[in-house]
Amino acid sequence: MIPPISVETNTFRYTLDALLVRSDDLRRVAATVANAAQYVGISARLNSEPERLVLKIEIEHAAKDIAEVHADLEGVIATIEPSEWARASLVTGGPWPVTRGVSEWVVNYAPWLSVAARWVPVTMTRRIDNANAPQDFLERFARVPTGSERVRIDRFETETGPRFEVYLAGTNFAAGPDNPWWVGANTELLASGASRSMSAAESALDHAGVTGTTPIVLTGHSQGGAIALALANSGRYAVEAVFTAGTPAGLVESPANVPIVHVVHPEDPVPALGGVIRGTAGTTWIVHTEPRTTGTDAHLASNYQESLRRLDGLRDPRLMALENRLQIDGPGTAMWFRATLAGD
Repeated sequence: MIPPISVETNTFRYTLDALLVRSDDLRRVAATVANAAQYVGISARLNSEPERLVLKIEIEHAAKDIAEVHADLEGVIATIEPSEWARASLVTGGPWPVTRGVSEWVVNYAPWLSVAARWVPVTMTRRIDNANAPQDFLERFARVPTGSERVRIDRFETETGPRFEVYLAGTNFAAGPDNPWWVGANTELLASGASRSMSAAESALDHAGVTGTTPIVLTGHSQGGAIALALANSGRYAVEAVFTAGTPAGLVESPANVPIVHVVHPEDPVPALGGVIRGTAGTTWIVHTEPRTTGTDAHLASNYQESLRRLDGLRDPRLMALENRLQIDGPGTAMWFRATLAGD
């Protein structure tokens, strides 16, 4: 089992390149030390100096240790899935120029934009009182809604006023252009930093009583994570943290001065579609699926749920410190929302 790996967002795009460079460096250093040991051995035999024999043995041991580290590193590189190599080739170059160009054309000329208003109303489908506050990333992600409900908002009353936890679902691949969460919303986010799905999320925030000063924590899967980043980057909300899983985070600019935690499966092709993560904020956790899955199956929320369970088991001090800072005492009110479509 490959353990989760944490990398800072601004170095994430160079991780694989660095592995290759370091591997080649180690190979060359090991060869150089081995050659040096040979030269010392020849000199020792010619001069019969015990000290040089001892030095020769020490250098040989060092060369062996370096060679073993090099072999281990080669093994790590060999375990990287082909999909991760593909993703690395994307994130080292930036968002696809073709994808960006197509996205801009779509937003400017898309015929479906006329079927729904830019401000998308929502309907609260249900409400539950006495909802417990989430304790960690795992519990937050478990609350991301499914089905026609795409937004869940938990409201908690505290001594300093209301606080909100917001959970945003990803793309509805079965939906058509009249649904704000259809697949085309991703191109809207890439081209303009906004989308009808983001507008629907803001309608839900307004309905739940979120203002520009009430603290909120945003959690999203896939497109929902991109919406969370866009909301945080808008400056219209007092965002305390953003948690994403399986998100093409490069679709939008990452906000500065906001704690961000990304979790991605190297086998999941969707995060690569965002290209380079724009901005330097946040930490990305690379978590291999267990048991190993590939393609779109690696993007499923259920597989990310299991990976977050493994990540939670690491008890990482930085992640725990953030989760502890976000703790809320006491029950709250949970609300679910779906977009109000034409004909409702």
